[in-house]
Amino acid sequence: MAKLRAFRAVRPGKSLEKKIAALPYDVVSFDEVVEIAGNNPCSFFHVTRAEMDLDPKTDPYTDEVYKKGRENLDKFVEEGSLVQDEKAALYLYSQVMNGQMQTGIVACASIDDYMNNIIKKHEFTREDKENDRTRHLDILDANTGPVFLIYRNDSEKSSLIAEAMKKDPVYDFEADDGIRHIVRVIEDESVISNLEKAFDGDDLYIADGHHRAASAVRVGNMRREANPSYTGDEEFNSFLSVIFPDDELRILAYNRVVKDLYGMDGETFISALDKDFTVEQNNMKIPASSGSFSMY
Repeated sequence: MAKLRAFRAVRPGKSLEKKIAALPYDVVSFDEVVEIAGNNPCSFFHVTRAEMDLDPKTDPYTDEVYKKGRENLDKFVEEGSLVQDEKAALYLYSQVMNGQMQTGIVACASIDDYMNNIIKKHEFTREDKENDRTRHLDILDANTGPVFLIYRNDSEKSSLIAEAMKKDPVYDFEADDGIRHIVRVIEDESVISNLEKAFDGDDLYIADGHHRAASAVRVGNMRREANPSYTGDEEFNSFLSVIFPDDELRILAYNRVVKDLYGMDGETFISALDKDFTVEQNNMKIPASSGSFSMY
């Protein structure tokens, strides 16, 4: 069964949410980070991409960068830009893009569920990226970005979420890219318990964040080895996740670019593909159905 856990989030102080909110660490270049956040001392990029606060020639994978991120995170907490909730909660996070809303549960997911394949993966991880996220998580001692999970929705979960959505949001803002972000804090223990029980017997699926999940498991196991008397309730036994229902989720295209044909002409390249795929010209840039590919 999927085990979800409420937690005491560290989140933006009042009226700072738009200034702090930042894109995922791995979708922007160094120059873009500096352009976006260089004049914003509150941007979370100072935590997730702390090389922006060091010499531009600094290797982004040195301990100096991770330690600077930890320093900036501690500073945000000390000055009140980030505040930790007093009691454990679950959180509802809604995204609105092009008029479509999807609402996920923000909770801690179990590293044991990951290792036991209750949380299912669909891609391999790269060792260099996994090493980077492991060191980042270990040195900062914090999950600075959620793993994006999917669950199969049903009437019970829909009803529970609909009831929890009646609570007023703590954040509701539109980011510079036009996406609206809405967050609700669910502190009622009975609601939390009902949501946790609703996932008994369920599987979860990783939509995005394979490296973050794998790294959290590595750090969790490192700390278990260092603390052989662990109980399983320690925070290192879980990782930050946001879990969206499959019937609301909109999955965008994930494209690859072929940059070099290694001496082949176009016709030879297509013939090579024909050994592993059924290749047909269909004049479609976008796949028409699940399980199909398009090449343009």
